[in-house]
Amino acid sequence: MGLNYSFGITFTNKNEAELCCDVFRNKEIVITAKKNVSLSSHIYEHADNKILKEKLYVLSVSINRLGNVGVDLSLFEKPNLYIIRDFFYEYLRLIKIDFEFAHFELEAADYLMCATDMSDDIGWLLKNESDGDDNAATVSGIDKSDFLSKRYIDGIVISGKNYEKLSNCQSEFQIFKPNYYWLPLEEFKFLN
Repeated sequence: MGLNYSFGITFTNKNEAELCCDVFRNKEIVITAKKNVSLSSHIYEHADNKILKEKLYVLSVSINRLGNVGVDLSLFEKPNLYIIRDFFYEYLRLIKIDFEFAHFELEAADYLMCATDMSDDIGWLLKNESDGDDNAATVSGIDKSDFLSKRYIDGIVISGKNYEKLSNCQSEFQIFKPNYYWLPLEEFKFLN
């Protein structure tokens, strides 16, 4: 398995997850007039569904060539990476289907598939800051200082009910849209 950027959304309803999955099938993100990146999407049952009261389904969207397989180093450059990231956050802002958690990051979808209780993990992850993105540097070969210095979990979007479960870090979150909160990225911008 290689390190790859992915977009993940966790749902409690499998049919709704599949509807969103279809949106990303055969979809491309326009980077420039001459450059697009293609996406692939899949639905996975949460790794802990056998023990969870409420079953979870994770939509995983992979960005081709934004990882360590068939890598295109230009996709790691800030303007291009931000276009890709903003594409996914704009989708979250407009989606009308309820979701639990969503995140775009290295192995984000894989992480959402394995975290039994994200509200516990968020508190732990908030304490872990980096002076650059070591994983992105490993994947791309680009110096880690060229990547935004941030916490791994920055950018996560959570539902209001999951926000209420957070006992000690609610102040870190901002309103993303009605009934959703997020840990903002300092330079985040929407495409519009």
